[in-house]
Amino acid sequence: MLRRFRSIGFFLIDTCELSVDKLQPRQRRISTIQGASTLPRRVRELDPTRIVIVKKTVFKPARQSLTEAGFGDRIMNTKPLPFPSHGNQRKFRTMIRRLVDKDRLRKVD
Repeated sequence: MLRRFRSIGFFLIDTCELSVDKLQPRQRRISTIQGASTLPRRVRELDPTRIVIVKKTVFKPARQSLTEAGFGDRIMNTKPLPFPSHGNQRKFRTMIRRLVDKDRLRKVD
């Protein structure tokens, strides 16, 4: 799926540059907030026209950091998409398709 995602002009960047899977919840939250503060610099380098934020625990800090840096109008989703693992793959695919289709319709108008 990620390969197809890239083939249509999308790419993925992680909020946290280092793995947080094995961290305690408090340290994971701190790492997510710190990682979100680096997103504007990385997004500026990539200069995407659209941004989708995935995962509930990442959504708020990432959205806030990107909005404060002037990227708010590029964020396509108003609520987090589920991380596509642990049984959430189907829901993720459905939600990402809706966002992409909505964006395509917006470009036609």
